[in-house]
This record gives sequence, structure tokens and C-alpha cells, in this order.
Amino acid sequence: MEKAIHLIGEVARHTWAVLGEMAPWVLGGFAVAGVLSLWLNARVVREHFGGGRFGAILKAVGLGIPLPVCSCGVIPLGASLRKHGAGKGPTAAFVMSTPQTGVDSIAVTFGMLGGLFAVFRPLAALASGVACGFAVEALDGAEPSAASLAEPEIEAETRPWWVRVFRNGFVVLPRSVGGALVLGALVSALVMALVPPNYVAEKISSPFLQMVLTLAVGVPMYICSTAAVPFALGLLAAGLAPGAAMAFLVGGPGVSASTILAVWKLLGGRATTVYVVVLVLCALGFGLLVQELVPAGWVPPGARLVDAHAHGETGLPWNVHAQAVALLGVVAWAKWGPRKPAGA
Repeated sequence: MEKAIHLIGEVARHTWAVLGEMAPWVLGGFAVAGVLSLWLNARVVREHFGGGRFGAILKAVGLGIPLPVCSCGVIPLGASLRKHGAGKGPTAAFVMSTPQTGVDSIAVTFGMLGGLFAVFRPLAALASGVACGFAVEALDGAEPSAASLAEPEIEAETRPWWVRVFRNGFVVLPRSVGGALVLGALVSALVMALVPPNYVAEKISSPFLQMVLTLAVGVPMYICSTAAVPFALGLLAAGLAPGAAMAFLVGGPGVSASTILAVWKLLGGRATTVYVVVLVLCALGFGLLVQELVPAGWVPPGARLVDAHAHGETGLPWNVHAQAVALLGVVAWAKWGPRKPAGA
């Protein structure tokens, strides 16, 4: 009983520390995403795919990378692209690149894992999206109908710009990813509390085999790009190689079992096979690259701070407590507060 109480206390301390440390980056990302939503919304996305196919692939990836949309949320947008005449290549490129990263997840990645990961995540989304689009376009020119897939409804933009920024950034987005963020922090805390340091490295010493293992776990599961960060942080604290964490950050958010089924319906079997193969190869490639670039003895900044706070080495300063409260407050308001702003 005493051990159980101690474990619960350790998990609670780690969870609170993770939430407090990542809160400024999450909230800042929400704010930027809210501003971007004034321009990069569903209507803009589906209206910019005219002209040549290869140009449309590049445009699809460029529009998709900053959008804070998860691997399930991107499917209705992909269906809308197909309904409005986008080819398989641009659609595959958009569906591939969009869920891997967004302005919110880049901010959280920088704060918790450092600049190298924050730079390589959007680069991986760019490379995999372009590669997938070109491969699908080259190998699967058939164009089956996407008429059976539902198109998302788009509200008329009648509200003031500042209302839309606040609502999209601090209500719509947190409602979508807030629960996953809190769960990711809890999972990270559980790993930190239960798994001894370097346990993963001692059991599986090969970084490449660790990459394969994380992809085997990450590809079928559903996890959004922002919530993947604390999850990866916990694995790194348990001894996962940096390259394996990078592979997980590409493969986990980039696809899930539900995404594979939806892409199959949207683009067909051959394109779906290309989609999965390209994602796995890009995840492994960027994992190997990060593994070569990260210096020996590297510790992610988030793990260092969270571990020190949770174990009482420095204690949690008041601002970290306030940050955790603010983040949980935003998530709670988004999930259980009023569904429409006043006067909407």
C-alpha cells in the first residue's frame, strides 16, 4: 500500500511538472494557430490545387505543414480536395504532411526536445509529403471517385477576426487535442516513474531496432503531433535512442489504423501501400539522421527540467504551477465551456 501511494505521488508530480513545462509552448502554439486560421482554413486549402499536378503537390505540402490538424481530422479535408478535382498525388501529399506537425507541435517540440527536433519535424513532413505525392502520382494514375466520402461543412466567416482567432486557437484546437495532451503527459509521467533510466537501451541496444519497434507501436496507434512530444519525452528519459524518438514523431502522428482505412477508401489500395511505405522509409531515414547528429550524452531539455522538479531537486517555481493551471483551464474551458461565443 505504501509503495502504491508513493508511485501515485511520483506519477502525479511528474505529470504536473510535464504540464507546467510544456504549457507556455502549447499556449503559444495555440495563439499562432488561431492567427493562421484566418488564412489557412479548409476553404483556402481546397481552392489552391489548380494547375499542374507537381506544382499542386508542393503547394499541398506547403499549406499542410503549419495546419494543426491530426491524422483523423485531415481525412475530411483530403476528401474535400478530391471532390474539388485535386489529383491523388496532391491529396496524398496533403494527407501525409499535415498531421505530422503544425505550429503548435513545433513550439512544444522546441521547448521539450530542443531545436534539432523542432527543425527536423517539419523537414520530415516536407520530405515525406513531397515523396509520397510524387510516388503516388507516378505509380497510380487511376482516379477512382471520392464521392462517397463526406465533405466538411464550412461556416460562413461572419464573426470579427479577433473572435475567430480566439475561438479557433483557444477553443476549437484545444477541444480537439487537449485530452490527448493531458493523456500524453500522464503516459510520459508513468514511463518516467516506472521505467529505470537507460532501461530501453539496456534491453535493445541497437538504435535501428528501437526505431523499428517504435514504428511498429506508433503506426497503428492514434496520437496527434503535439501529444506525441511528451510521450516521446518519457521514452527518451527511459533510454530510448534520439533517432528512435524521431522515427516515432514522424510515424506516430503521420498515420494510424483509422487513417490507413480512410486513405484506402479515398485513394485506393495501391496508393495506400505507397503512402505507408513512404512514411516508414522517411521515419527511418530521419531517425538515422538525427541519431548521427545528436551528441553523446544528450538529454532533452524537457526531461532534465521535469526530472529535477518532480524529484524535488529544485522544486516547482510558482510560474510552473501557474502555467499548468492555465493549460488545464484552457483545455477544460474548450471541452466543457459554451459551444458558441456570445453573439455568434
